[in-house]
Amino acid sequence: MSACCDSDNARSPAPPPGDSEKKGLIVALAGNPNSGKTTIFNALTGLRQKVANYPGVTVEKKTGRCWIPFPAETPARTIPHAQRPGQWATVIDLPGAYSLVSRSPDEAVAMEVLRGLRADTAPPDVVVVVVDASNLQRNLYLVSQLIELGRPMVIALNMMDVAERRGRHVDPAALERKLGLPIVPVIGHKRVGIEALKLALLSARVAPMPDWPLPQAMKDEIALVGGGLSILADEPQADAGATAAAGRLVRCQATAERLLIGDHAGPIYEINSSPPVKSLVDGASARLAQLGIDPMQADIEAHYRWIDLVAAGATATLEELAAMGSAATEASLLPYETARARNLSDRVDAVLIHKVWGLIIFAAIMGSLFVTLFWAAAPIMDGIQAAVGWLGILITSHMADGPLKDLVSDGIFAGVGSVVVFVPQIALLFLFLAILEDSGYLARAAFLMDRLLSRVGLHGKSFIPLLSSFACAIPGIMATRTIENRKDRLATIFIAPFMSCSARLPVYTLLIGTLFASKGALSKAGIMLSLYALGVVAAAGTAWLFRRTLLKGGSAAFILEMPSYKAPQPRQIIRQVWSNTYAFLAKAGTVIFCLSVLLWALTYYPTLSPERRASIDQQVTLQYSAVHAGDAYKQSALDDEIAKVSCGEQLRHSIAGRLGHLVEPTLRPLGFDWKMGVGLVGAFAAREVFVSTMGIVYSVGDPGDETADLSTAMRADHYANGKPVWTPLVGVSLLVWFVLALQCTSTVAIVRRETGGWRWPIFMLLYMNGLAYVACLIVFQIGSHL
Repeated sequence: MSACCDSDNARSPAPPPGDSEKKGLIVALAGNPNSGKTTIFNALTGLRQKVANYPGVTVEKKTGRCWIPFPAETPARTIPHAQRPGQWATVIDLPGAYSLVSRSPDEAVAMEVLRGLRADTAPPDVVVVVVDASNLQRNLYLVSQLIELGRPMVIALNMMDVAERRGRHVDPAALERKLGLPIVPVIGHKRVGIEALKLALLSARVAPMPDWPLPQAMKDEIALVGGGLSILADEPQADAGATAAAGRLVRCQATAERLLIGDHAGPIYEINSSPPVKSLVDGASARLAQLGIDPMQADIEAHYRWIDLVAAGATATLEELAAMGSAATEASLLPYETARARNLSDRVDAVLIHKVWGLIIFAAIMGSLFVTLFWAAAPIMDGIQAAVGWLGILITSHMADGPLKDLVSDGIFAGVGSVVVFVPQIALLFLFLAILEDSGYLARAAFLMDRLLSRVGLHGKSFIPLLSSFACAIPGIMATRTIENRKDRLATIFIAPFMSCSARLPVYTLLIGTLFASKGALSKAGIMLSLYALGVVAAAGTAWLFRRTLLKGGSAAFILEMPSYKAPQPRQIIRQVWSNTYAFLAKAGTVIFCLSVLLWALTYYPTLSPERRASIDQQVTLQYSAVHAGDAYKQSALDDEIAKVSCGEQLRHSIAGRLGHLVEPTLRPLGFDWKMGVGLVGAFAAREVFVSTMGIVYSVGDPGDETADLSTAMRADHYANGKPVWTPLVGVSLLVWFVLALQCTSTVAIVRRETGGWRWPIFMLLYMNGLAYVACLIVFQIGSHL
């Protein structure tokens, strides 16, 4: 049992930074949610970042590289920054956590990395703790827990400007004396203090262990359990000396404290599973219970009493500083500005989170988004569409007729190009969400929506994952890891795909623009908004049903931290919009490209036999001659008609055509024909593939007008009896299908990873697609009779 007290390096300091010079520093960036940690990560690493997942969990792992210049003996201005000697550091942006006693997957990963428990992540050489200076006491609780780990640390004292505006002055020098750690004041969104923070990484040190003001009875029990652990552990070697034995005892006492407060970290859980250790802990817990002492509560109170002493010696109001004569002349004017700023913030909150006006404003904001998606993006989309068409003609004009030319023209440009044209709308959607988040409004919207979510059995923390799902259901589902209650988390996962993600946007835009072309931008925006509203209503109804049947149980209390209002930072916004839009473009360049090639092949093969083509030529010529008997007609018109009929027959004869006809009897009651069936089958890979599939189908099926876009080709499509294939009613039915159906294999895969098996993903496929089928059936059948 020798590892029981050493397993998490509780007080064994990491190698000093200098020892890591050859391999580079490993820097872990820790902090509370909304402390500005990610902003500082972006400032440190710039574009040298990559995002993945920690193996075995769906928690995001964001890492980046940072160059740390060594301090120059000569003035820095005399040496170009890029030429100064230094070293690289790998920076790990840990998930936000309030405590190392983990209660969610996010906090569990942060705890494991900081304690060096993950085999896939190197233990950090330095821990940078981002502390919000405007909420010092709350942020110092995580610092107090990190001190117990015994790792070299640096405190990045962020949001100093916000603290000043709120009338609080934090003295970094005084705080450094209190904690015994390097303190670097920074303003992350302005990149103030970032270079000083880089240099401070080289002087990180282990903080002295505070004497927590615990109840004496609890200290006695910690000493008793710690002594027992030391005895149960393997005896140290005879030549180890008294110092090593004393160090072991200290580590065992630290382990004992964590055992008593109920820490569920992996090694602690394993230690507590040992019968002798469990007997020790249970006995100590029982004795403390008889005295009315809750170890967890006592530990928290002791930490906060220590925090109050630290904060009291490092902070003061600006009025107090002015009274002491230590404030600058202009600082003495700040209390008035501060009070005014606080009153303004309160007045704004009174409106934005009002139970009536807040909802109206939220609806207006979302409505403005959808109007903007059509109005602002339309010229850019037209330009991209023209550019794609021009490039396709330029490339294929020099190619010989044959399968390769058809692949480039009808597969790549008709498929991928039909999706790329919607990039402006998707970028605008990401821009809008980034502004809402960076301004501080998103947290207010979460607070506002909690009132509604609680009525259908959802937790207030469900709002952020659901809002994220409007961009993509995958990060939305992954964001549910911050929800502690498993039933709340499952309920949110089950309804997240109902939120209309950016992959649906090309489909919505295509169908609305094609079938409601005569409507104005405001009407189109209203239709778009109704689709998003339908998804929200379906999600609310499903959540209400599930929370009263499959997932019956109570919800945890909703506690939300309101971030300060601030002007969105252009650098942060641009980076976020670019990364998200680039991810979509990468998907169009890989997944959609591959699927477009596959779908083209399915529509191209098997080819019609020469005999069948000759028969079509003869039949069309006879029919055309009969219709135009006695009239002069151009041979080119006849050739176009032959090509149109021949390509239509080729599409029916192909694998895709046969597959479409196979599923058509099932889809016909919904108003869908076999071509739409081909699109729906392709959409199961990714929803936006429906657009590229239609582009391929209509490029193959109607070559008569090479300049016609997809919308024109769809409107021109008719059945043999002359009835149009695409009608507004068919469009509404198809839109309802895309709102309600689960058609994304990536979403299914991520649900499997989140829930730990195939039971819930299969259940989601059945109930969502079943609901979509029934809804479309009702819409089309009732609409047809009306």
